[in-house]
Amino acid sequence: MCVRDLIKKLISEEIKDGKVICSNCGWSWKVSEGGKDPYICHKCGYDNKPVSSNLDRVLDKFESNFPLDLKNRIPLIKKFVENYIKKSGYNVKFLNACTTYSGVRTKDQVIICSPNHMASLGDFLYTIFHEIRHEQQISEIKMQNPLTDFDLEDFERLYKQYWEMELDADQFAKNMVGKIVSKLQIPIDQAKNIFKLSEFIRNYPQASSFVKMNLQQIINSIKQIKSSGAKFDDIQDHPMVSAYLKKLENLI
Repeated sequence: MCVRDLIKKLISEEIKDGKVICSNCGWSWKVSEGGKDPYICHKCGYDNKPVSSNLDRVLDKFESNFPLDLKNRIPLIKKFVENYIKKSGYNVKFLNACTTYSGVRTKDQVIICSPNHMASLGDFLYTIFHEIRHEQQISEIKMQNPLTDFDLEDFERLYKQYWEMELDADQFAKNMVGKIVSKLQIPIDQAKNIFKLSEFIRNYPQASSFVKMNLQQIINSIKQIKSSGAKFDDIQDHPMVSAYLKKLENLI
């Protein structure tokens, strides 16, 4: 991290008590006295206009689902997600346009795909924690990665490991959504609307046949990639993921 970014992180560009605090030099002034460009520092010329993160923008999309008396929980949800990711040190990326999958864990990052197209805030949060759980399974719990550590010809054994990890990630993600609801003391009747999960996610443990069919297609394509002599060390080498790697943005 460069010195300028470190200063920015430590000072943070923000407004406190009607004042803008410059991220570059620490100078402060009242917004009302900033003139035509209230976020431009009059001392060093740095533009301190607040920049929304991708996480901010997704939360803004779902703001209308919150009743007026619960809108103050939105910043707390953001803080919960940010703190969890930062504390864990995970590299979580955002992909604005991808319809093939909602999320995927690769060896270099966790990718959340097209959250603006998700049906609810619950689906979005579930996807984040589902894919983070896969990172935990492999890097911390030391479970074998079925797509790289198993014999691709022994599909039944590979699928058994894959489905075990999926069920664990499913329960973990649902527990995390429940933890947010409990921690922020959101009434259950309102939480059911705000964090409503799609039918597919609610019934995911019963989707083994569907998941198995899709996994078989992925395994077959991996075999084709390897037989062609192309590189495949991780799912990010698969065309359905590799095509988007240059388009990834930070989630937070």
